[in-house]
Amino acid sequence: MKKLITLLLIPFFTLACQKDSVEIIPNIRFTAEINLDNPQYSGSNPFIVMPGGTNRYVGINGVVVFEVTPTEFYAFDLMCTHQHDKTGSFFVEEVNKGDVVLKCPECGSEFNVAAEYGSIVKGPAKWPLKRYQTSVSGSILRIWN
Repeated sequence: MKKLITLLLIPFFTLACQKDSVEIIPNIRFTAEINLDNPQYSGSNPFIVMPGGTNRYVGINGVVVFEVTPTEFYAFDLMCTHQHDKTGSFFVEEVNKGDVVLKCPECGSEFNVAAEYGSIVKGPAKWPLKRYQTSVSGSILRIWN
């Protein structure tokens, strides 16, 4: 009898233990190369890289990059991780140029891009920003997923 009860409970627990989140930020493949000598990027920390030109795809709709050291960078997707009730995607932005805390104008969530994991400063978002891989060779910063 105990075995029968155990066998009946296994499917229940399997279904009950599903993740409470879904893939908030779509996992797209891209590689972007940024010339750090470009005046558009030099002298700003953090700086934003938008899609266009040779970097047709950069994240979902752009990436924010924070220079930790001349050879170490953090790169995060600009898409807010909060599940909005409305359709469409909402993107974090700098409130003031050079701020390390970016804010979603729709939900008010704030994220620290100077932190290794794009941590949440203020909700309602429950997850940090999506982080991308980076490497530096000379003055070229490569960002990819």
